Amino acid sequence: MKNMLVILFFTLTSVTMLYAQDEKHPGWTHFYIDAILPGSTYGAAGPVLADYDGDGDLDVAISRRNTKEAYWYERFNDSIWIPHIIGHADQLGNTLGSAGIDIDQDGWTDVMFEGVWFKNPGDIGKDPYSEPQWKSYFYKGGGHDICSADIDGDGSADPVIYDGYKLSWYTRTSKGLAERLIDYGYEDHGGIAPNGIGDLDGDGDLDVVNPGYWFENPGKQMERWTRHEWPYQEVPNASFGNSIRVWIADINKDGKNDIVYSNCDTGGSHVYWVENKNNGRSWEAHKLADPPTREGDVPGTGSFHSLGIADFDQDGNIDIFAGEQEDPSVYMVEQGKVAMKPQGLKERGVIWYNKGGTNPAFEIDVIQIDNPGWHDAQLGDVDGDGDIDIVSKVWHADGPIHHLDYWRNEHRKK
Repeated sequence: MKNMLVILFFTLTSVTMLYAQDEKHPGWTHFYIDAILPGSTYGAAGPVLADYDGDGDLDVAISRRNTKEAYWYERFNDSIWIPHIIGHADQLGNTLGSAGIDIDQDGWTDVMFEGVWFKNPGDIGKDPYSEPQWKSYFYKGGGHDICSADIDGDGSADPVIYDGYKLSWYTRTSKGLAERLIDYGYEDHGGIAPNGIGDLDGDGDLDVVNPGYWFENPGKQMERWTRHEWPYQEVPNASFGNSIRVWIADINKDGKNDIVYSNCDTGGSHVYWVENKNNGRSWEAHKLADPPTREGDVPGTGSFHSLGIADFDQDGNIDIFAGEQEDPSVYMVEQGKVAMKPQGLKERGVIWYNKGGTNPAFEIDVIQIDNPGWHDAQLGDVDGDGDIDIVSKVWHADGPIHHLDYWRNEHRKK
């Protein structure tokens, strides 16, 4: 395995592409972290951006369903990423949610997937002739979405998991992770990742969002969470039912956190920001304009299964990124549902640049058209130059090749 992976990193990481749709906005350069992921069928959890080896830069973890293995990619430079095996677990054969959390609080970032987490052994990546073992631990639960946040205010991050029916967070005990119920009884496909956790009522603790509801953190007493509504717009006859990517952030700088979300896991998705008017008691929804379609391309939208909030152009305003996933699935049409995308649609990565103010306008910049598509993208300063980059993967490729991708923000390199 080691020799095969070394060959792959020399032969498959050299392709770059530069996209710049508007000279006043940053361009983006594409690199393959891995142009051919292990395994040959759909299904990968991650990516999970974190510094796993303690060298000060960001690495990437991912798992594959048909190999039932997890991997981490050590960043050598922008075009060379060295793959390593984390471990094997049967749970990885049916997983999507993932997060990087220091679960055992030893100072090293561990990796959590659905039903299993792997302990970072520390001091990894130093010896090219050995692969330190990541010990696996199983826990009850897991689902479409796994997030990380300090729910109980004790200064350490806790796992928060949504399986579409049950929403829970987990605390550490001497026997492992203990599940703490937030609410249950839903029929969603997903809806709290990548960052649907934040203070919506202004009381200083972290609340949680799913499609149509937000849950008020009861504070230090950790009693029952109170459920409140917010104006979620579902996609009629959605491919897999209600499902969103969501991020809590103060979009208009009025001191109140808003909800930004994209429909996902269905064609006909859109992107919205929902303005918090009164500490979560009243809201105003704003639909962002769909990305434009080039002449000759198929109109419509696919599944915006990637969402991210950051100041990509560093003008002091928070911008919104969303990306459509590769997925040729149409079988659900026979069930009277929407296909995962209009046939022939070319996937797009899109940034809505925030122009500022209490009622902000947004400028659309399509940073990429056609493959590679986007699935559960993660944001971070990968190259250490001070601006925010994007790492993404593919879930169900339009072709036979599944891949892991890095998009470098060229703002600092102008």
